[in-house]
Amino acid sequence: MKDKIIKVIQIILVIIIIACVGYIGKKLYRAYTTKSNQKQIKQIVDDVSIDYESKDQNLSDFEKKELKYKAIVKKLHDQNSDVVGFLEIPGTYVSYPIMQGEDNEFYLDKGVDKEYDEGGSVFMDYKNDREFLDDNTVLYGHHMWIDAMFTALDDYRDQEFAQNHTTLYVATLDGLTEYKVFSVYGVPSDYDYRTMNLPTGEEKIQYFNKLKDNSEVSIDIRDFNANDRILTLSTCQYDYEDQRLAVHALRVTNE
Repeated sequence: MKDKIIKVIQIILVIIIIACVGYIGKKLYRAYTTKSNQKQIKQIVDDVSIDYESKDQNLSDFEKKELKYKAIVKKLHDQNSDVVGFLEIPGTYVSYPIMQGEDNEFYLDKGVDKEYDEGGSVFMDYKNDREFLDDNTVLYGHHMWIDAMFTALDDYRDQEFAQNHTTLYVATLDGLTEYKVFSVYGVPSDYDYRTMNLPTGEEKIQYFNKLKDNSEVSIDIRDFNANDRILTLSTCQYDYEDQRLAVHALRVTNE
């Protein structure tokens, strides 16, 4: 009887080990897929960068960056017309195409090639104007267990990091826009931080100030005005159930 019990236990342990190995293997394969897709994007960026290194040296650094990223967006857009832009956060690994699907589900687990990728893509809310003309344009990206997608936004909860990494860029086929981070905080998923358009300029200013006042870190920013537009980066956060991390940035190009 004792031998039978031991044998049953051994069988159960073997099953558990096989299940664990299978689970870990699946996670590693999915992480490999995400990393491989990242490398393909980086290769496109690197190839275009090389082509633009010798461009007109009389251009400003911003103009050179703009030419380069417009070319990157065009190359990616030629592969998939759902590409609406490109997001870069200097000082982080965030350097990704921005997708926009017909809903907010498709690119949760699809890459630029529309094939399955657990890491998904950075994507714009399907209700937003694809030309970034709304008061508040919302971008989503996964918070992962590897260094990919919007996991890097965690660092913005650190005061020193946030102060030293306020600049981010969004490129489209039409040009390059610079934004400055002004607020970072964790929030319940149903909190009102993704309103895309406000009825009046006064209400917009009040709304932007509310988002600024939520910040867990202190970042200097000028006063808001009725013509301002912002970018909101949203990802999952795990201090409590169904939490999100919001990073808000003010458009500052052409001021």
